[in-house]
Amino acid sequence: MKSGFRLRRSAEFQRVRAERRAVGDSLLRVQACPNQLGHPRFGIAVGRRLGGAVVRNLVRRRLRAAAAAELASLLPFDLVLIPAPAAAAHPYRDLAGSLQRNLDRLGVRAT
Repeated sequence: MKSGFRLRRSAEFQRVRAERRAVGDSLLRVQACPNQLGHPRFGIAVGRRLGGAVVRNLVRRRLRAAAAAELASLLPFDLVLIPAPAAAAHPYRDLAGSLQRNLDRLGVRAT
């Protein structure tokens, strides 16, 4: 995923969190906030309770790939993905499915 489609600064993550628009399931929580850029951006917040660095990076890579596959179908929103500890034990297709369901529930897809 190109850097223009990623949230990088702490202030960007805090702005999305302050919006308080979120959905989640047993694998993933997705927070959303509209932006004025004309394209979606993703940020991934993986906490230490998920596991060691190897596990956290694995989950982060899987979520980044799943998010990249969804970019073309999304409205201009800033989205923060927060995996639950159970996400470490699930394969890519489960995480991608969870992301798709949560994006549908948020209503951030273009029709």
